Amino acid sequence: MGVNKKVKRPVIDDQRNTLADKVKIVNGETKIVANFENFKLMPLTINGIFCNYFKDMEHFSEIASEFIGKTLPKITSHKYKEICEGSNEGRILHFHAINEEHQVIASKVLERYGFSKQVIEQMSEGNDLVIFTATLGHKHPARVVCHKVDNVFYFLFLDTNHHIYMNEKYVKESLFYEECPLYVDNNCSYMPHDCYAVGYLDEKKIEESYHYNYFPTNSI
Repeated sequence: MGVNKKVKRPVIDDQRNTLADKVKIVNGETKIVANFENFKLMPLTINGIFCNYFKDMEHFSEIASEFIGKTLPKITSHKYKEICEGSNEGRILHFHAINEEHQVIASKVLERYGFSKQVIEQMSEGNDLVIFTATLGHKHPARVVCHKVDNVFYFLFLDTNHHIYMNEKYVKESLFYEECPLYVDNNCSYMPHDCYAVGYLDEKKIEESYHYNYFPTNSI
């Protein structure tokens, strides 16, 4: 009967490289990464201020298919500098930071979704609370709100009816882009050739959208 020989374990250096050590540091040349850990899919309503429910099944299906089939692949195929404000791709995506005035509505929505005031303030610092189109076909004015951290976009919620930047009080009597306050004041880089609000500056449509209540799990 042979003598059992013990196999000597190799000495492992405590300073060895781990998998985490090999992960590349994020930099400006890295393509955008979509992160959905903070994404709130279930819609909500804030009376007279915001509603991101859908009108009906057709409305939901068109926005969902556009968002998943076009917007996500497009946004994640670019580096941030290629879609930032002022770039051609940025214009196509209607990408921009949410300014202080319109952060009021965005903050109310985030509070309703359970984010603390401290977290919301941190998101809003440095123009890192951003919004861009969720429907590249522009048939519906839906937008998506994200918190940008370097090249990572933390998706937060859908602005299904474009209420953060287009609401009844803001539009007032406007029915066409020529009457839009931003256009009149020569303060909008999208107008008149690339106005995303054409066909939506309609008081009846806007008023109706505040009362939408469709979501696929609902029976209405």
